[in-house]
Amino acid sequence: MAAVAHYRVIHETRYRYASAVSSARQIAHLTPRATDWQVVHEHRLDIMPAPSEKSVGEDFFGNHVTRFTHDSGFDEQTIRAESLVDVKPHAPAEDAASPDWRSVRDACANGAPALRFELAQFCAPSDMAPVPPEAAEYANSSLREGDAWLAAVLALARRIHTEFVFDPAATTLATPVEEVISRKRGVCQDFAHTMISCLRAVGLPARYVSGYILTHPPEGQARLIGADASHAWVSAYCPELGWVDFDPTNGKLADTEFITLGWGRDFSDVTPLRGVVLGSGAQELEVRVTVMPLNPDVAMPPASQTQTQTQSSGAADAAMPSNGQSQSQSMGP
Repeated sequence: MAAVAHYRVIHETRYRYASAVSSARQIAHLTPRATDWQVVHEHRLDIMPAPSEKSVGEDFFGNHVTRFTHDSGFDEQTIRAESLVDVKPHAPAEDAASPDWRSVRDACANGAPALRFELAQFCAPSDMAPVPPEAAEYANSSLREGDAWLAAVLALARRIHTEFVFDPAATTLATPVEEVISRKRGVCQDFAHTMISCLRAVGLPARYVSGYILTHPPEGQARLIGADASHAWVSAYCPELGWVDFDPTNGKLADTEFITLGWGRDFSDVTPLRGVVLGSGAQELEVRVTVMPLNPDVAMPPASQTQTQTQSSGAADAAMPSNGQSQSQSMGP
């Protein structure tokens, strides 16, 4: 059995504006979620310049959310989240027994009222994970009659991993699932939305998970600070197994290498950072994410003692319009 994994996660976002922003209203989903398998020992969110107002709470799905505003001008902003997290083994064995996937579909549709209410939001189409004919066709060609639920859903994740090409230049936040399926190119959020759309198309509940994944540097090379990225994967429901996490980007079950920020119907529910800024002129964005494995007795140092190398992450990008338009930071690989 795999050991508990211990991590320090640092997610730093820096905006630079050609001319001062007069005001901003922003929402951050940057606090890891406490779950049965994930323990958040410490967390802090530093916002510079300091916001005029800040509130902390939970959203509809129970995710931690921080809302903050700036009512005075600034031309540079840094938002830095740092957490110490333990992740316990929680993925089932790949050959674990599960019912026929059609039986799971029927059980979810005809279960107790409380269960149907919870699952309904993850069965219905959403803006970024709709149920177009292309998703239904792809799902029906993947899930065979008589296949066990776990084997069928994992096979779908692995098919997406095999057939789709990771290409950050191929899509934007506005690229629809139909186009992703047609072109078979995109990034992790595209692959997660595609898999969710396929599962919903055949009546299986699925939700979008936002978080981080431990990456491994090339053999013989040191881990670069700031070179990791946010990640997205899929959680699907089976009454006998509960919610099980699948990573279609890497074609595998998600376990101790994955740190969960939160979940929702699709990316728009758990965007790491979004909001509205009022100003004009060009802006520059730099995102740095570090997922660092730790010994269990390592404590988080004070902010003044935390040092990182300046490493601009090419794996995470963002759409950052100004003039009162919305901003939304997208996921990495």
